[in-house]
Amino acid sequence: MGKQKETNVRMTLNSSNALWHVISGIGILFVASAIGSIAYILPLSENIVAFLNCVIYVGIAYGLIKLYCEKVIHIKLEDCRITKPKVSPVWALCALLLPVGVSCALMCTPGIFVANSMNASKIANIILVALFGAGISAGVVEEMVFRGFIMRMVEERWGRVAAAIVPSVIFGLLHIINIDMNLRDIILLLIAGTSVGIMFSLIVYQSGSVWSSALVHGMWNFIMIGDILDINIKHNTDAIFSYEMLSKSVILTGGSFGVESSIIAVIGYWIVIMVAFLLLHNEGEQCK
Repeated sequence: MGKQKETNVRMTLNSSNALWHVISGIGILFVASAIGSIAYILPLSENIVAFLNCVIYVGIAYGLIKLYCEKVIHIKLEDCRITKPKVSPVWALCALLLPVGVSCALMCTPGIFVANSMNASKIANIILVALFGAGISAGVVEEMVFRGFIMRMVEERWGRVAAAIVPSVIFGLLHIINIDMNLRDIILLLIAGTSVGIMFSLIVYQSGSVWSSALVHGMWNFIMIGDILDINIKHNTDAIFSYEMLSKSVILTGGSFGVESSIIAVIGYWIVIMVAFLLLHNEGEQCK
């Protein structure tokens, strides 16, 4: 399965120390994001800006996590499962099948499909911005922070079950920021955000590093929110392809946050969770 070697390094953390490290991890995320956003003030084309933001954001996040691990906690990045990049074939396949499968299922609901008229240059620009912005930047940094650093801190203090759940809940809560939502939409988002976080966590546990989950995360963002194919309750003229859902059911549309919080997306997350459970179970049986 291409699984990375698990760390045997142990830390002695009390609850307050563990919580402080978790908060520090979130702080690293915001600091790296703020520094990376400097790229957006440069008078450059949108795709070049997205590339620069990606390099700065990922580089700063990686550097701060490395510095914090080595100078504050006295562990290596590998102890947080931030290893040399290596992706398991099964998760590379999943990275493609999950967003494609969810998109196809959503497009089986009533709606209007439109291929927006745009030239090749515009299409290339959308793809590059989606790749560097929604895909690589968010996928890599959020997995290093949540499934690498934060998950390791929680695991050391409260165990693997808590480590799979707690960062996932935090991950869902952070997506509420700057979005106008009612209680119903918040509940949908928390269910979806926690589910997808657990999915990423189990991928990391099965593969032994953050890179398989980063690929799944990045590919999901690239396809689902990168304006390659926009599936929403309104026609999106800025996307290459737009599917306007006609359903009035928030369970299907996902409410204010969009289809990532829909029941179809959540079912997709849990199918992958079951696959990860099965692989972990089989590995456990083989080790007996």
